[in-house]
Amino acid sequence: MKKVLSFLLVFCLLCGTAAASEEFTKEDFLADYDEALSILEECFPCLPYIRQQYPNYDDMCREGRETVLNSCDSAGDLMHILANLFNRIGSPAHLAILDSDTYRYYTDNAANWYDADSPEIRLLNDEQTRAVYASMDRNQSLPSKFSFSSAIYLSSVSYDPGRSLLYLRLPSFNSTLMERDRNILVDAVREHPDVKHIVFDICGNHGGSDLYWYELLVAPFGERIPITERLYFRDTPITRDYGIMENAVPVSSLPADELPPFVRELDLTYTSSGTFLAEPAEEGRIIHCDAKRWVLIDQIVFSAADGFAGFCRQTHWATLVGRTTMGDGGMVSSCFTRLTRTGLLMKFSAVATANAEGLLNSLYGTKPDLPCKPSESPCDAVLRYIDME
Repeated sequence: MKKVLSFLLVFCLLCGTAAASEEFTKEDFLADYDEALSILEECFPCLPYIRQQYPNYDDMCREGRETVLNSCDSAGDLMHILANLFNRIGSPAHLAILDSDTYRYYTDNAANWYDADSPEIRLLNDEQTRAVYASMDRNQSLPSKFSFSSAIYLSSVSYDPGRSLLYLRLPSFNSTLMERDRNILVDAVREHPDVKHIVFDICGNHGGSDLYWYELLVAPFGERIPITERLYFRDTPITRDYGIMENAVPVSSLPADELPPFVRELDLTYTSSGTFLAEPAEEGRIIHCDAKRWVLIDQIVFSAADGFAGFCRQTHWATLVGRTTMGDGGMVSSCFTRLTRTGLLMKFSAVATANAEGLLNSLYGTKPDLPCKPSESPCDAVLRYIDME
């Protein structure tokens, strides 16, 4: 049965030669709903933990199927039914079904984000996928709810002369903000060259691009810092399609005491590791500064922002202050997969990583070095810790 399922998933991921359609039957909706659940069963690493956390997961899936059977009349309805199911289990590890606004956001930025021959480009440009999202766009009665605006994510800088403290508020690492924010740190430090403390506040930051923090926050200090991440996963149609299996070795090749407990619990059978060298910025953007670095985090910090927090925790580049993040950062990026009948796109992280405590990062996040008190904000906490020095 497992081999049959694998064959079907390969077919779903790699094929799609039928003419595009915008009209679907109830059988189409049921087939795609069932396919979505089958993909999660085989390819979503943290599903066993989801079942533990939500013992009624199977009941939720059955309720969703009943809704498809009784109330699903369009691809948009199916998208909302799946989105509701994913939301009920907390949408962990980037798990989502793309709506038309999000699909448009990805297609608008695809040329800048992905290689021309990547699975992302192939799936975003799939004929059936383009047709279903075009149809959903035409049938959307409300104005677009997804519109990234740099005005919403204003970065800011302030200086506390009493503490010799430079404070940078960074609400997003979206790649479209990189040019705007490119010199935000460099200019601030050059204005206050004798600063003793630099506080990077990323509370509420839901991520964006790792390049933001590589290039804008780390590189200006002129250090060469190796960043190593180990990934754990299974051999699935998605990990093969995305080339994740290319450098994989069986987890059995590692000493048992080096494996985080979740590897066995989730039946993850392969692993790979990669090292990224954070290179210094070009000479004109190097800052010479011995200030102590602090990063403020909270439970909303996610994706690339969590990756920055994890980098700080791993390398001690900065002291983390605040609350445990939402996680799913590091070298993890979400993978797309297409539902065969409608062409709707799902996405989720197909690999798992460990946090500093050896727990599954996508569920347990990154812990601060210095926690807040229960009623204390990360900003108040860092000032308290600084005043104690």
